[in-house]
Amino acid sequence: MGSYTPVYDQEIHTIHIPEDVRKSGQPSLELIAEAAAFLHKDGIIVLDNAIDTAHIDALNAQLAPEALEIANDPDHHFNFGKHTRNMDQAPPPTKALMFKDVWSNPFAAAVLAAVLGPRPVVHYANGNTALKASPEGRQPVHSDCEFAHPAYFPFAYVINISLVDVTAWNGGTEIWLGSHHISVQEAHDHGAGEDLLAIKPELLEQRRKHSPPIQACTKRGSLVIRDLRLWHAGMPNLTDEPRVMLAFVASPAWWQGRSKVTLPRNVKDMVDGWSDELGFAADYVDGEVDHKKISSSNVDFNSASKVLGRYESELSRWPDYAPRWS
Repeated sequence: MGSYTPVYDQEIHTIHIPEDVRKSGQPSLELIAEAAAFLHKDGIIVLDNAIDTAHIDALNAQLAPEALEIANDPDHHFNFGKHTRNMDQAPPPTKALMFKDVWSNPFAAAVLAAVLGPRPVVHYANGNTALKASPEGRQPVHSDCEFAHPAYFPFAYVINISLVDVTAWNGGTEIWLGSHHISVQEAHDHGAGEDLLAIKPELLEQRRKHSPPIQACTKRGSLVIRDLRLWHAGMPNLTDEPRVMLAFVASPAWWQGRSKVTLPRNVKDMVDGWSDELGFAADYVDGEVDHKKISSSNVDFNSASKVLGRYESELSRWPDYAPRWS
């Protein structure tokens, strides 16, 4: 494997869901409390055994073979450049493959309701696939917020669902625990293009001294909930098999997220049936939706709220009296 030295995940807080609880779809109050506490502290948790692995395998059976076909499309979007071999790959929005425990997982929904308020709204459904890459094919450390975002409270979480076991060798995401407590105004490098998301090198080195990064390694059937503000980086996949990871972004309804999910009209009743747990900001269209053409290149996770926009600068900066997390 060359000179690459992986950093194994030993610190991301993981909550195992017993099989009988998973089948019931009923999270306990203790599970919700534990997950919410560590989300606030670290900005990320793993819910292990949250999804039926038969559903995961069915999705991977379609998406893994499609990965190389998509990668050969010259117009397809790669995150931080084609050298990363990390590209968009969305789940197929068809009735047969829109499993509820993937698209509207009851455990993730309950945890998100605890930290965002009742019935959070999903306004992004996509994913990223790590294809075989060189050890140098990593992303820069970044936050997914290129806008001035609230520094005091969470406003968006990503639900990541990998379709295979994730290790340091096949692209386990580099995670900087607790970094969601740092304002984007202070941390971003403000470069051009996608590098706008990158964290300033001097802040990375400062943080590395006491909170070095780790890699998120998860079992098939688990899901990760990550604060959108958290620093992270896609890592190279050194294996021959594509590592497909789905991504759903949820915000509180009052956030009024600008992006929407495009879905075929024939799934509307099914999606509406999930609304007691998770809502979907969706544009419903006639006919099929080609998931292979869905791109994150122009996605906007910012709020459409006029009130929040008016106080954007105030909400994104720490005042002198506020504690600063480092």
